[in-house]
Amino acid sequence: MGIFGKANKRTAQNGATVIAQGTCIIGGISTEGSVHIDGKFEGVILEADIITIGRTGEVIGDIKANSLIVSGLLDGKIDCNIVQILAQGKVIGTMKYNELVIDPDGNFEGEGIKKGSKLKSRYDEIENKINNIIVSPSHQIEHES
Repeated sequence: MGIFGKANKRTAQNGATVIAQGTCIIGGISTEGSVHIDGKFEGVILEADIITIGRTGEVIGDIKANSLIVSGLLDGKIDCNIVQILAQGKVIGTMKYNELVIDPDGNFEGEGIKKGSKLKSRYDEIENKINNIIVSPSHQIEHES
């Protein structure tokens, strides 16, 4: 069985990496299994199936995994298929995701981009038009004086 009661061959075959509360690790982890963090981790985690950051967990770095569940703090770059920010979870930074769930008591500050999204913002185009309108009248007033 996997961490959340679902059978997951990939995680079961590769085991779990646990960073316990009171432990601080700086470096990198590459695993096809799961990673659970209740301590502090600074660095890179690649290829993991599931990364869980517990309430006391703190991660500063880059995360690339299938699934990310945050109850603690993550500050960095995220590239995951599924991202869940649970109650009291805090994520700061940039993330690419396929599915994003943020609990009403969870926090996300940064930029999120859904992988493969067809939505394109036109804000920059409109902002340029607005700036031209605002700058042009004052520019003309200066020349008329």
